[in-house]
Amino acid sequence: MDDPMDTVEARIRALGQIRLSEEAHDATDALSVMFEDPEVRALVEPTRRRRFSALSRRHRVVIGSLVALAGVGVAVPAVVITSSLLARTGEFGDPSTSTEVDDTEWIALGAADAPQVVVDAYPDYLTLPQGTPKEMAIADVSRIFARMSAEAGGQARAQEGLMTQTYETFAMCAWTEKWLTAHKSSAKADEALATSWLGNFDNFRTFVANDGGGVKDRLTVVAAAAVDGDVETMQDSSGELGCDSRLRGGNR
Repeated sequence: MDDPMDTVEARIRALGQIRLSEEAHDATDALSVMFEDPEVRALVEPTRRRRFSALSRRHRVVIGSLVALAGVGVAVPAVVITSSLLARTGEFGDPSTSTEVDDTEWIALGAADAPQVVVDAYPDYLTLPQGTPKEMAIADVSRIFARMSAEAGGQARAQEGLMTQTYETFAMCAWTEKWLTAHKSSAKADEALATSWLGNFDNFRTFVANDGGGVKDRLTVVAAAAVDGDVETMQDSSGELGCDSRLRGGNR
């Protein structure tokens, strides 16, 4: 059976995860030691910024982790070994190769301060149902990004905006479950509250803003299902978001 977390984690893999070969990992280890010298880093910094900023999003990810491979031909950036540096890379998303628009900073998930960046990415505007604490959302999103980092051997990168989107989808899970529970028990007031939240796209504005195709259409269908009392569609939406696992600490 497929892991229900795959839907969420696939988005993170697509944007930020790179797996290094053993040869590349050894090479980048050696280079990272050399580039700890402040004088060496000062020499490469101007070239790094000029060349790195001209690359597409996909190439930025590759160069950020695979720059030691022969033929790459660019100066080694100061973010080669993510686990030994600060989470904030100083590099921002390039939407030119995608219909998605995310100009937020790339975060090195293996860095020591990355967990705090994940916590800080919780959006102030996000509201959760009564009885669902903010800490529950933070635990869920932290677990997802920690898992992504671990699976990539500490070499994963993801944009800060994706962290915000992941918080928003957790809230969508919480409100969808609220709707399903209220509908089953005929708690009309709670069902109406959940319906209102799910129908207001501003509640998950970052997720909508980064629509790569089909997101708004699907959310419109779900919002209509909430109004119409369509339990099947609401359950389908919950499954698509991996809600059963996410709302229970990753346990199915």
